[in-house]
Amino acid sequence: MKKLFWLTITICFLGSCKKAIEKKKEDIVLDAMTNGQWYVHSFREGSKDITGDFAPYSFQFYRDGRVSALSEGSEDKGTWAADVDARTITSDFPNAADPVRKLNAAWKITDNSWDYVKAETTVQGIKNLLHLKKK
Repeated sequence: MKKLFWLTITICFLGSCKKAIEKKKEDIVLDAMTNGQWYVHSFREGSKDITGDFAPYSFQFYRDGRVSALSEGSEDKGTWAADVDARTITSDFPNAADPVRKLNAAWKITDNSWDYVKAETTVQGIKNLLHLKKK
């Protein structure tokens, strides 16, 4: 009976540790994304480089899932969500025009650090490559 008690305690402890680790991973991603503004360092739509279209924009991510595309006194409002385990970021700017609406997708993160994110997605059979950098 005593062994069963300790086994139950150990399983509960391990379960809560796993949750704590997952929460810490999410907090690290949130801190990295929300501290400072970002800009599009490069954006390739298939073989077409449209990076210049994003030149006037910077992006501010917020912990509550909002994101703002800021450009010369205007703001396109959207949402974002990260999935740490799947290594994806989904963004949606429902009322934005091009080029910002080209960011509406689930992006697979292919490389990242504290000050950059490289991601890709496929839209209507065309592979898009995004490279964000922190200002």
